[in-house]
Amino acid sequence: MKPERFESAQDLFDAQAALMRWAQVAGHCNYLHKGDIGHRLYNNCFGYDPAEVFRLWRDQSGDLQAFAFLAAHRESFELQVAPSLLCGDAHRRLWEFCEGETLRLAARHNLRLSAFLVEGSACNPAYQAFLEARGYKRGELFLIMTRHDLRHLPEAPLPAGFRFHQATAADAARLADVHNHSFANKWDARSYGQVFAAPHMEREMTVMAPDGRCAAFANIWRDAVNRSLLFEPVGTHSAFRRRGLAKALMAHVLRRMPGEWGIERAFVCHEPPEKNPASSALYASLGFQPIHEFHEYRKPV
Repeated sequence: MKPERFESAQDLFDAQAALMRWAQVAGHCNYLHKGDIGHRLYNNCFGYDPAEVFRLWRDQSGDLQAFAFLAAHRESFELQVAPSLLCGDAHRRLWEFCEGETLRLAARHNLRLSAFLVEGSACNPAYQAFLEARGYKRGELFLIMTRHDLRHLPEAPLPAGFRFHQATAADAARLADVHNHSFANKWDARSYGQVFAAPHMEREMTVMAPDGRCAAFANIWRDAVNRSLLFEPVGTHSAFRRRGLAKALMAHVLRRMPGEWGIERAFVCHEPPEKNPASSALYASLGFQPIHEFHEYRKPV
């Protein structure tokens, strides 16, 4: 199999379709959710040409067998392969290609990598062994994946004057503002409008404040094959925290999922409680239960 560069939205859709099939066979232990693909390509790698950071591999019949994100600015890459290739020789060859290509990408952008950083979960010992055989050492707990079965949903009303709203392209400036005041300050109306208009985008639900500002948001991604949904990311504007807005928003979405969207389970990942106690407490209060822990694996360059 030869690596192909990202050429069009169809490559993104092919990767999403393949990932849903793979997860149906092998579960989400070491697979991304369908929604992670567009989020990582257009948000985490924002500012980079998708053709530069996204690679795909197809077999002779044209079926997608693997794809990768090259995030040299984060000293990392993400390689996803079909279950039949996992931890085998083909996986090893693709892994070595990703290491080399990430280094070349870093050099083109005058970045100096000290290490490769990847994620690995204890849910698949064979994959852990694969990483260790490649020279990667397990480090600190990085993310916790949680799941909600939708059986018990808490009451979480909005404060008076606030309302739910499904975002549109016309909300780009307000969305940029709430993202900037929830996480890193990197967006303006133009740049976030580009992300919102990208082919991967599904739904962004928000809470609107009485003064017209966007007070909280949640990007939601639906996997129709596995009847699941991913929240990624979820945030609250710094001016509106500790009012239960994110909880009310997520509860609102969870209640719509079974009847309106045919969804049976929801996923959300968060940092460990010692790093981000607020998000851990939020998701636990909604009834999300931990299912997998992902550790950082590091290999010096």
